[in-house]
Amino acid sequence: MSKDISQKVIDVTGVEITPGEPTVCLGNGEQGFECCCDECDYYLLPFPEFDSNSKSLL
Repeated sequence: MSKDISQKVIDVTGVEITPGEPTVCLGNGEQGFECCCDECDYYLLPFPEFDSNSKSLL
């Protein structure tokens, strides 16, 4: 996880999420809470190959 991101982040749904750690994140839809991924600001964090500043399409 990036040092710029707090270890405790509360999603808009009220679920405590773990940005960059999709397997343990409570918002991943597999931990008894609804899936927050499609609304999560940190959704692409686990995919370092994605560069939001890139002009090219993969």
